[in-house]
Amino acid sequence: MKKFLNTILISGLLLGALSITPSKALADCQEIYGGSQNCTTSYTFTVQKLVQVPGKDGGNFVNNLSINDAKYSPNQIVNFEINVTNTSSQTIPTITVQDIFPQYLTFTTGSGTFDTNSNTLTFTVNNLNAGKTQTFNLSGTVVNTNSLPVDQGVVCLVNQANGTDSNGDVNTSSSQFCVQNSVLGSTLPVVTTKGGIVTTPATGPEMLPLIGLIPGGLGGLILRKKAIKK
Repeated sequence: MKKFLNTILISGLLLGALSITPSKALADCQEIYGGSQNCTTSYTFTVQKLVQVPGKDGGNFVNNLSINDAKYSPNQIVNFEINVTNTSSQTIPTITVQDIFPQYLTFTTGSGTFDTNSNTLTFTVNNLNAGKTQTFNLSGTVVNTNSLPVDQGVVCLVNQANGTDSNGDVNTSSSQFCVQNSVLGSTLPVVTTKGGIVTTPATGPEMLPLIGLIPGGLGGLILRKKAIKK
C-alpha cells in the first residue's frame, strides 16, 4: 500500500512539472550552460503600406498604382498609410517602423524622425495588444519637373516600409505609384548622344557673308541669258 501511494505521489509531481513547462507556441527557449534556460516570447505581426489614389478617386488607399492607373504630377503631395497589426496572442512591447522614401519624393509630414541622409522616416509602435492594428499617416511631395528624368514621360516609384519587433523579426511592405512628367518639346531637333545633347545651330552673324553673295549670283544669271540670246 505504501509503495502504491509513493507511485501516485511521484506521478503527480511529474504531471505538475510538465504542466508548468513553457509552451513552444509562446516562447523560444535556449539551454544555457549550467542547466538554466533563456526564453524569448514569440511574436507575429504584419506591416501594410498603402498609397492614396490621386484625382477624382482621391481618398481611397490601395496597395499599388500601376502605370495604367491614375498618376501624380510634379510638385503634388502623395499620401500614404501604414497599418501595423499584431497577429500573435501576446502584447508586442515595441515595433520599430522605417519608411524609406524613393528618389524624386521628398518628405512632407509624418510621425517620428526623418533622416535626410538616408531619406528614411523612423517611428516606434509601443505595447501593441494582441489582434490590434495601429494606423499611421504620412506624406511626401513629388519633385518639380526639372528634377525628374527629362527622357521619361512617366516615372514609377516604390515606397517601402520595414517593421522590426522586440525580437528582431522583420516584416516588409511596399507600395508603387507613378508620376506623369511634363516633357517639354523644342522648336529645334534635339538628339541625345552619349556625350551630351546636340542641337541644330541657329542662324547668326556667320550667315551674313553668304547672304551678300546672292545679288552677284543673280547678276551672273542675267548676263548669261543675254549672251545666249545673241
